[in-house]
Amino acid sequence: MSSIATEQPPAAMTSKRRRRRMMLIPLALIAALALFFGYVFLSAKPEPSVPLGASAAVPGGMARVNGVVPLEKDGWLPPEHVQALEEGASAGTHRVRVLVQFTALEGAGITLDSSQYVVTGLGGSDVKPLWTSNPRAEVRQGDSLNATMVFELPDKSIALVLKGPGGTRLSLGLSHHTGS
Repeated sequence: MSSIATEQPPAAMTSKRRRRRMMLIPLALIAALALFFGYVFLSAKPEPSVPLGASAAVPGGMARVNGVVPLEKDGWLPPEHVQALEEGASAGTHRVRVLVQFTALEGAGITLDSSQYVVTGLGGSDVKPLWTSNPRAEVRQGDSLNATMVFELPDKSIALVLKGPGGTRLSLGLSHHTGS
């Protein structure tokens, strides 16, 4: 008799089966979306950039990154008081000095506006400079200008480039990683 008492009527069994089948549809959709987005993000390739130390064309001349120095290594601060740099870096970030040389080759020279430069990498957003040595400058034909730009970068960032006007993409290499 005990086996008869635990059996469910046939209508109740089909209702449970139907609910289970109906739950499979949203689960399958979620799994398909997860696979799609996983493929898109994991297969993203970095855009080509000029290697660290090589020159790239900028409007009016050439630019190259001469160095990427983590501020944690040398404690460098700009000559003037900058509140944003005197405070510590945010959690999960580190600060770097990007040393860029601009050389004017064309007659019009280079009109440098440092606010047009950002650091970007795979899966990240554009990072604007916290401070620049030359916010705006004119570089005449045949002259060079060394500029320092300070950025706060995520610790786990990869494939970082300095993006500028005219589609300029200068690689920052791996020297910004401090082992954090």
